Amino acid sequence: MTGALKSKPFLGKVISITGAGSGISQSTAQILYARGATLAISDIDPTNLAQTEVLLKKIPAEAGQQFWATIVDVSQEDAVSRWIEDVVSKFGRLDHAANICGATHPIKPLTESTNEDFDFVVNVNLRGTWNCMKAQVKHLGRGSSIVNFTSGSGLRAEPGLGLYSAAKGGVQTLTSAGALEWGEKGIRVNAIAPGVVMTATLKTLPSSFFSPIEQATPLGRLGEPEDIAKAVAFLLSEEGGWVNGVVLRVDGGYLHTSH
Repeated sequence: MTGALKSKPFLGKVISITGAGSGISQSTAQILYARGATLAISDIDPTNLAQTEVLLKKIPAEAGQQFWATIVDVSQEDAVSRWIEDVVSKFGRLDHAANICGATHPIKPLTESTNEDFDFVVNVNLRGTWNCMKAQVKHLGRGSSIVNFTSGSGLRAEPGLGLYSAAKGGVQTLTSAGALEWGEKGIRVNAIAPGVVMTATLKTLPSSFFSPIEQATPLGRLGEPEDIAKAVAFLLSEEGGWVNGVVLRVDGGYLHTSH
């Protein structure tokens, strides 16, 4: 393999990313673009998405490499379908997808949760992932890969986050179903369950919030968006070519020790 291919393993590949305006998804966009991918990035927030565009413009691009930003509400089936169709029309193909967009609700017990809370977290996390998967798979072929996002809360329920846990648990099951049904076509479907990651939102919280989590994490620190983005890149890449139907925990070991 030439040096160029080693450093730009996604050169010539088109990858869609949801939720690209901030946090893990924004970092994923930067890493994949730096590794040669042509990107179709989306977010519901135009201001945040514009910030990601600014960051991507700072990364040296290869000849023919592009990125394209679109405002998309993943909970709306028609909007997602149009977006993916437009991506394929613009770039001629879709090779991989990172369905990262997600949302939670205010922490509260199930007995205080409302139908509106339920609809919100299910529509964004579960329905949004499903909308993306079914739009994307029409255009994917052998060697393609989808990475969805669940959560530690989707692997084990957390007090006050019952609805979010249920929605993310559903994403995990959707991922397994996609891996089973589409594997024979050479399409891999996996998910990542990130631990507590230092996004801009979390950085506004007091240090007292983080200390117990750091102490309960065997690696002794919280995650950075880049930690998760690199895992996405692995699962999308040829190096992850025999990984299918897996929920990859990227949490520094936190889930093994937390109670």
